[in-house]
Amino acid sequence: MNRTISVAMCWALLVSVLSVHAQDAAGPRLLAPTNNIAAARSKYPLSDLGRIATNTPAFEEWGVTLMLTKANEVRVKWALDIEKPLTVNDVLFQLKATVHGLAGGIGTRDERFSWRFSRNTLEHFYDSKYRPRSFRHKDEKSARLAKISSKVSASDAEAIARDALHRLGLDERQLRLSEPPSVNQYTFEENDGIVYPLPTFNIAWRLEGYPEPEGDEAEFQPVVFRISGITKGVVEYFNVCPYTPTAPLPANYFEMLGLPDNYLETLPETTRLRLGLAPKPESGVPQGKPD
Repeated sequence: MNRTISVAMCWALLVSVLSVHAQDAAGPRLLAPTNNIAAARSKYPLSDLGRIATNTPAFEEWGVTLMLTKANEVRVKWALDIEKPLTVNDVLFQLKATVHGLAGGIGTRDERFSWRFSRNTLEHFYDSKYRPRSFRHKDEKSARLAKISSKVSASDAEAIARDALHRLGLDERQLRLSEPPSVNQYTFEENDGIVYPLPTFNIAWRLEGYPEPEGDEAEFQPVVFRISGITKGVVEYFNVCPYTPTAPLPANYFEMLGLPDNYLETLPETTRLRLGLAPKPESGVPQGKPD
């Protein structure tokens, strides 16, 4: 299911989530035992925007398990600095149900790693120790970083980003990304006016056929990687590309929420529009996305 293109979506994802001291993992079905979920629930709930029902124990167990499974996949595929598989005891979570699937995130309890999800799909990941937000507009940190030589070049960083994308089962052509991506190394200007390179790179793709920004309009870059020249790995990832495959809803999704199986068919057109659903064919409302 395609997602609506929105520049604001890229930065809405910057909401911070939480984090972990990793412990032994149980089997996949035991990642999120119901009796431990209450302790892992963040004290900062998500807004009700787009929410279709109050969380139920069944929905939370399914949602937390899905997010933990994805987070552990990323942990292995990107060789993150997390020794053992994450369980519900290692994370805090935020979660809500929408017509398109779960929205929310999990973060390690030490607040270092965070994963954000929409439509059952990973949209944002970061490592708070090395992502640009850890040093940008912080002169002392930037000055210290400027003394560290990057272990990778700009071309190496691009290759790392491409490999990380492929390890998620995605590729540039599938996502209709415009080539080549922009590759930029962060810099820091000292008080003496000298500009020093920092060991962090930004690799960003535009969408094929997407119009060039005009004036002060922000450029839409739906897929972005930040690569550390210290760890030689991914320290931040955004993906709001409308062509990214999304995971389907489970067959009992609405049942888990205490809603009727035909819930979507019961919604009036005004509610369907507000929730981002296409009009029903018999409604007489023109099909397609609203302007």
